[in-house]
Amino acid sequence: MGERLARFLRPNFTRKLDVKIFWDTNLFIYLWEKKAFIPEMAALTDFIESGRHTLATSTLTLGEILVHPVRSGAGSVASQYLEAMQRLLLIPFEQDAAIRFASLRAGNPASRPPDAIQLACAMTERCQLFITNDNRLTSVTGITNLKVQSLTDWTNNPS
Repeated sequence: MGERLARFLRPNFTRKLDVKIFWDTNLFIYLWEKKAFIPEMAALTDFIESGRHTLATSTLTLGEILVHPVRSGAGSVASQYLEAMQRLLLIPFEQDAAIRFASLRAGNPASRPPDAIQLACAMTERCQLFITNDNRLTSVTGITNLKVQSLTDWTNNPS
């Protein structure tokens, strides 16, 4: 976790440019906790770190990523996660996102509420790309101006 988290703590990890890329919660968990999808996450992190894109996620991701360190009493890890996440574009779940959430849930009754919240936040902030490892999200209907791509698909064709 140390080196992977340290990259997010660098002052210039993200730069505010035109293209906003939203990371779903599972990507942060892979990167910092589970050590899964190591080559894919390295490629994705390098791509973001190149400075050509702004990395975004929602405040829901912040809450979800803090659960494990808080539960295990790892206050210093929770503090590092919080510091790293504050360097990203954190999108709150506010009224505009709630309206989009309702539309997504109405059109996709099988979708899980957290997934619809994530997608709604990304659309509200006008992110261009949403990367996840939850393939169910690639088939959600009613998404506008947002490309939803699986981590594997992105790795095979970075955009």
